[in-house]
Parts: sequence; structure tokens; C-alpha cells
Amino acid sequence: MSDQIESAAAVMTRDYIILAFLVSLGALQIAVSISGIRGLWLTPNHIITRALGIILIAIGLGYYIFSPLWLEGPWAAASVIDGTSEDRVWGTAAFSELSAARNLNDIHGGMAGTAYAGFFVLSAVLATLFASVIGAINLWIFRPTLSRSSKGSSQNSMVSPAQREKCSKPAPYPDTGDKEGHHGMHPLEGLDALKNTDALNAFTSSLLHLRRTGRDDIRNYLRSAHRWSIPSMIGRMRRN
Repeated sequence: MSDQIESAAAVMTRDYIILAFLVSLGALQIAVSISGIRGLWLTPNHIITRALGIILIAIGLGYYIFSPLWLEGPWAAASVIDGTSEDRVWGTAAFSELSAARNLNDIHGGMAGTAYAGFFVLSAVLATLFASVIGAINLWIFRPTLSRSSKGSSQNSMVSPAQREKCSKPAPYPDTGDKEGHHGMHPLEGLDALKNTDALNAFTSSLLHLRRTGRDDIRNYLRSAHRWSIPSMIGRMRRN
């Protein structure tokens, strides 16, 4: 009996990880295709990337719901019709029993709520790492230039050769007029950096920016938070 419970738990865990990975990857592709974050695209085209995201979600849900029809597990035909999980038989499910096929108690080989949460986070992280690797390959092969941007070739003809050469190079360090002695340059932060560069370069540039400005940012955040603390509010009430 214990061997059957362990086998059921392995099947449920495997199928849920596949579901969570595909759905997370699909949702990520839809989001980054809309926001223009090329560093996480699975394809070099935003329309194809968005369509691929929808397909991945459909495949993940379809696999999880319908795979008991051809994969053996604790959901054999005629063993789940009563809605309980203690008398499950190993085998493939009938179509009419799909709604209860995966309704398996954790003491009979199902997954506990904490396991669902943990495996979902793991799958989402793996999906992001996978998209980062493929996105880096896409950027390396299909580096976006000004001629491929949304401005179109008609506007590109109005740009001088010197400006075209400057714009064609990815710029993770835009000119922001910084007056702290950094020559007016600092790296893009967070997801914005992934619009023109890969995840590794974006992470490195964000770390450099954090080392340079992190202390001042923390001090400003603490000062702002202290303004709404109870001692600060009491002090302002006494002064008023």
C-alpha cells in the first residue's frame, strides 16, 4: 500500500510541475511580449511570442486535465466515481471521471497545500530561468536595431549615419544627466534593462547601480518610513 501511495505522489507531483511550468512560461511570454522585454522572449517576434504563450498555457492545462486518459495513475476507470480517494485503482481513467481523477487526498498519495505552493514557486523560477537563457540566445542572434524598431524604415531614413550607428548599439546605460560624477550614465534597473539586453547583463548592471546608490536609497526609504511612524506622528501632533 505504501508503495502505491509513493507512486501516486510521484505521478501527481510530476504532472503538477509540468502544468505549473508551462502555464508560468506561457503567462510570462504574454506579459513580456506586451511590455517589450526582449530579454525574456522565446522567439524574436512579439506576435509569435504572444501566440506561443497562449499555446503553452493551453498545452499545460490540457495535459493536466486529459493525461489520465492515456497515462496510468491512481485514477483507473470505475474507481473514482464515488468521489473518495482511499479505494483508487492503478490504471487509466474514463472520460466521465476526469473531473475527479486528480481529486486525491494527500494521505492517499495526493499533494498537500504546502507542496502545491512550493512546487508552483519552483516551476515559476525554472520558467523564468528558461526564458532568460532562450531570450539571451535570441538577442545574441537577432540583436534589435533602429531599422527593426517600431518607428519604421520611413523615420529611419531621416536619421544621419552617425546617429544611426549610435542607435543601433544596445544601450544599457542611458544618459540621465546624473550629477554625481558618473558622466551622466547609469544602468537601467529591473525589467527595463531586459528590453535591450539579456538577463545576465541586466543583473550585472543592476548590481553595479545598487552598490553605487543602494546606501542613499535605503536612507531615503527609512527617512520616508519614519515620517509615518508613531513617534514621528506624536511629535508632529505636539508641535501643532
